[in-house]
Amino acid sequence: LSERQRRPLRRQMQMVFQDPMASLNPRMRVGQIVAEPLEVHGLARGKQAWQQAGRLLERVGLSAQYLNRYPHEFSGGQRQRICIARAIATQPRLLVADEPTSALDVSIRAQIHALLRELQREMNMTILFVTHDLHAVQQVCSTVVVMYLGKVVESAPVDQLFAAPAHPYTRALLDSVLEPTPSRARRPRSLPSGDVPTAVRVPAGCRFHTRCPYAQPRCRAEEPALRAMQGEHRVACHFPLAGR
Repeated sequence: LSERQRRPLRRQMQMVFQDPMASLNPRMRVGQIVAEPLEVHGLARGKQAWQQAGRLLERVGLSAQYLNRYPHEFSGGQRQRICIARAIATQPRLLVADEPTSALDVSIRAQIHALLRELQREMNMTILFVTHDLHAVQQVCSTVVVMYLGKVVESAPVDQLFAAPAHPYTRALLDSVLEPTPSRARRPRSLPSGDVPTAVRVPAGCRFHTRCPYAQPRCRAEEPALRAMQGEHRVACHFPLAGR
């Protein structure tokens, strides 16, 4: 695509990064940071862009009086709200949130998760939420895609995946989360053994077979395709789990 063709796509796709301090220009005022995408895409300029930036700050739970402040004057959670305000300025259809709360205190994470859910409903946009935090997945996501060594191994609606994982790696992920009350554990924990192979030289066949407790000869020779199970549930496994 040419630059002219890519520009409208950029307006429809925005991103929130993991480290809010590293993704904000320390020499720019917050108002300039939030107004910048409006001006770049020709949505507003000058005073109008500044006023719109104030409304965007209020939309993410900050005061418009913060427009003249600099990023270092805010807490980590507030800086991430500024990043979110900048990202939604162009009213994108897709928001990529790459570990947006992993650098924040636990007490702040739930607030950011709630904000993302609220914005998703209000703006009717898709959020691609990248995370290793399974609690965050339950709080934010409606559909989950599980990847191992760069390959999708399972996808399903969030409730279905947490209740009945079909891939051994997905079950291992869920079992790695500590149960507050061990006596209430639903099943024996199934944790993989061995080291994670390098992504540069992935194993032949199923990429998880070197660590899978259910691996069979077929798993070592043939890479499984992603296939449909029940409803929207899909799994890449020759021998999906079924009540094991």
